[in-house]
Amino acid sequence: MDGPAAVAPNPLGAPRRPHPAAIAIEALRSLREMALPLVVAVVLGAGSGNGGRAVVYGLVGLVIVLVTGLARWWTTTWSLDEHALRHRSGLLSRDERVIPRERISSLDTVQGPLQRLFGVLELRVQTPGGGRSAELALRAVTRRDAETLRRALGHAAERAEAPDARLRLGSGALLVSALTGPQLGVLVPVIGAIGAVAQEVVSDVTLSPSTFDGLPDTVLGWVALVGAAVGLAWLVSIAGAVLTFSGFEVVRDGERLRIRSGLLSRRAATLPLSRVQGVRIVEGLLREPFGLASLRVETAGYAGQAAVTQTLFPLVRRRDAAAVVDLLVPALAGPLEPLHGAPRRALRPYVAVPVLVAAVPSVAIAVLAPAAWPAIVALIAGAVALGVLRHRAAGWRLDEDRIVLRSRRIARTTLVASVRRLQEHGIRQTPLQRRIALADVGVAVGSRHRAHVRHLEEATALRLLGCLRS
Repeated sequence: MDGPAAVAPNPLGAPRRPHPAAIAIEALRSLREMALPLVVAVVLGAGSGNGGRAVVYGLVGLVIVLVTGLARWWTTTWSLDEHALRHRSGLLSRDERVIPRERISSLDTVQGPLQRLFGVLELRVQTPGGGRSAELALRAVTRRDAETLRRALGHAAERAEAPDARLRLGSGALLVSALTGPQLGVLVPVIGAIGAVAQEVVSDVTLSPSTFDGLPDTVLGWVALVGAAVGLAWLVSIAGAVLTFSGFEVVRDGERLRIRSGLLSRRAATLPLSRVQGVRIVEGLLREPFGLASLRVETAGYAGQAAVTQTLFPLVRRRDAAAVVDLLVPALAGPLEPLHGAPRRALRPYVAVPVLVAAVPSVAIAVLAPAAWPAIVALIAGAVALGVLRHRAAGWRLDEDRIVLRSRRIARTTLVASVRRLQEHGIRQTPLQRRIALADVGVAVGSRHRAHVRHLEEATALRLLGCLRS
């Protein structure tokens, strides 16, 4: 008579602490949190004329940081049983998190310089609708434990045999991507700060003449100063892009996309294809003239989407975009063109909006600086050109279960999405559009990203909406 069936042991069932490297990692986190009060204490100690007191304050702060890191490591445990991943932390206030196994959609890894030094990983547990950050972050996990956890959850590493598709970003393409894709999040604050400083200098009439020493005293000088600041911000943006996308690789392995990237901090993200709702083809201002674009992925409720996770591929030729989408996301395979465009009579409303926006600064220039009238001409001409480009860019295409929408703000963006996975779709009409029988068609995918085509014929918009609803 056979005995009871043997049960495979669960190596992760017993609570375990993170790798001891977590002590240093948590200490650095504490140091960042305490940096400002620690600096203030050291400066106050030095300012009192007692250098020894400043040293004591600094040493006390460092001891607190190290003790905090040790306490966080000692009080943190995690385990995986047949039902859930469990995580406990906290000394005085205990925090316990239980994540059911079926809710864990992916396990992403980040390996910063300190983690690379100790040979550990930060494991980020992702769940659908997890918010702006990962559901849980295990900050120092050995590679062995990470792989064991992946296998236990059915998220095995890349298959030994050849994957279904693999694309890598070469060094030349990386440089072109960095040069042609400046991050407005870096450039705009710099320009805004320059403007604020200039306004403060100009408006403060109590300043003495000596205050202006070293500042430009001509329009050309201010233009050069602003240009230098923007150029510096651009260099910072380029460096950030190189650090982020260096070694970028995307692999389609069965029903998952695996994305790896990063120079100093290496990231590895896993994206189930079942959660991909659409792909955006973005032709930036500097890329469009060269026929270049980036591919960005729209997913359902992916927590804390970093730039590398949002990016399907950083740089492709526009003519190759459809082939790359077909290769990496087969559910969205199909041609991107030809598109049904906006009617010719919609050109007037397309041009009217940017012209009205440009009219506001134009009036201000006419009143405050009449001699600068060439700027008014440039603003109006630019607005008209933008309206014409937006009219030319607008278009749509519907192929069975796939919709393609193209529009332009400044960059030209083409959305390829699954009709069945659209979160929203509808039409909108302003009173003026109603009078001239035009309407906008819009959809929402992923984390509520919206795409629309403006000023279509009303009958066309209603027919397209009916197809999306059926």
